[in-house]
Amino acid sequence: MATMLKPETETRIADLARRLGFAGPDAVELVLHKALDDLEAQTAPECRKMTPEEIAEEYELLSAAGRRWREENPDKYDENNPPSKVWQDELYDDQGLPK
Repeated sequence: MATMLKPETETRIADLARRLGFAGPDAVELVLHKALDDLEAQTAPECRKMTPEEIAEEYELLSAAGRRWREENPDKYDENNPPSKVWQDELYDDQGLPK
């Protein structure tokens, strides 16, 4: 894709290339790449829906991490009283309303 720049923009880029120490025929392109990299670093990543394959992979990683933690911490995990039950009792009353 060809891009046409106004003469004053070309002058600004050439001046910036000189101040950044870029020289040669690729100086303009180097300045533009640096500017694009800086702008991308300041921009939040694009949010998108995960594919079913990505969801399955993430689920498998988290499940494996949970299994590994339970194996490494048998004294901290009670099969009959899982964390969800503990949190339920801690955060909600007998009628299921927040405490």
